[in-house]
Amino acid sequence: PGPWAGGSSLCLPSGVVMAGLMRITRVLRGSGTMGRDHVVILGTGWGGMRMVQSLDPKKYQVSVVSPRNHMLFTPMLASAAVGTVSCDAVCEPVRPWVAKNGGRYYEASAEQVDTEAKKVACRTGADEEFSLSYDRLIVAVGYQANTFGIPGADKYAMFMKETADGMKLREQILRRLEEASTYHIMDGDMNLTEEEKEHMRKILTFVIVGGGPTGVELCGELTDFLSQDVGRQYPHLKDLVSVHMITDVVLGMFDKAMSDYAIDNLSKKQNVKLHLDAMVSEVTKTDLTLKSGEKIDYGTLVWCAGVGAGPFVRSVNLPKTPNGKAILTDGYMRVQGFEDIYALGDCASVNGGRLPPTAQVAKQQAIYLANNMNSGQPVSQWKEFQFQSLGMMAYVGGNKAIMDSPIGAKFYGMLGWLSWRSAYWTMQLSVRNRFLLSTDWSRTILFGRDLTRHGNPSRPQ
Repeated sequence: PGPWAGGSSLCLPSGVVMAGLMRITRVLRGSGTMGRDHVVILGTGWGGMRMVQSLDPKKYQVSVVSPRNHMLFTPMLASAAVGTVSCDAVCEPVRPWVAKNGGRYYEASAEQVDTEAKKVACRTGADEEFSLSYDRLIVAVGYQANTFGIPGADKYAMFMKETADGMKLREQILRRLEEASTYHIMDGDMNLTEEEKEHMRKILTFVIVGGGPTGVELCGELTDFLSQDVGRQYPHLKDLVSVHMITDVVLGMFDKAMSDYAIDNLSKKQNVKLHLDAMVSEVTKTDLTLKSGEKIDYGTLVWCAGVGAGPFVRSVNLPKTPNGKAILTDGYMRVQGFEDIYALGDCASVNGGRLPPTAQVAKQQAIYLANNMNSGQPVSQWKEFQFQSLGMMAYVGGNKAIMDSPIGAKFYGMLGWLSWRSAYWTMQLSVRNRFLLSTDWSRTILFGRDLTRHGNPSRPQ
């Protein structure tokens, strides 16, 4: 029956047993079979995705933990929300890149880090818990929307941070259009009364809170959609639609000339009702109140007013800034006090300072960290990270944009729009997404934006 039969024993030298146990331990920890360090990456945003692409698979076994199985090209989420492009065109799936590099992806959220045991506690969408061991940990979980504690904002506003936010907003816009289009017939009379008009105006009032790039680009895309597609396919509603922007300043990170250009184009060409030097004090289901006391009724409210730390950053037991909003790192992206934990992107504060919460910062930090890790050099031989601005740009509607290039040149209007589109096209991570963007832009020019509502799943009745 052989040495493994019942009642038998097999004696091995203690050194062989210990070596076998150590190897099993490495495998269970995910270290791989060729002496590679196991790198766990938290997040699939600009920083996390670039790390997945850039780490050398011959040196590192990579595991990715994120509740989102793709990287969202956030600068174009507003375009996807109104159907200028499809959501597929602005999403880069993570699994092809993980599979290409021999890694693993886990659709889950990180909740805590045990720095002594070198394990990350995770929770799946089905509320199941597991832990993942690491040799090196990279935290790139980004930020979430911030309502600044304003009553009702988190309950009644929509947001523009995740792919699902864009899809939800698209459905909300189309639902409001159909609701307004049907309202006048509810009394059985085709004639439109002033009272009915007033109610329909409220349904078709879109309010965007926030005058940064996200809010401005959403205003630009939304007003394009309303003037071009709604004006053509809902002609009876075009004079009842309104878009408001509530903000203290418009594009405050740009110089005054560019900010003024955006204000002029939004207000005069796109017919956005700007409420400048304004702040929201309260939100209800049907209206919001400004600190000035003014009330604005709305049918759809989108909050683009700021970002803040997510649950993981707030709760994780790692060094953080005094306000608890970012993880503290040194100039080499290492979390302060740790040799094997790194943080980058929106969730990180380099030497206590704050870089702009933008895609280019996270991307540059990820490339810096991946290149240094791939080099195999000790951290003492690394140069500290230095951010190099690649400029800023924003779409302001009507095929016009502003662009402040890194060489000091400034572009406005149609030239700015062409530069804006070219830059975003080249920034895509794959040929697949460049192809999808190109075909979507062409489709919109030729046939307009798709107004299809997919409705609810079927259920026998």
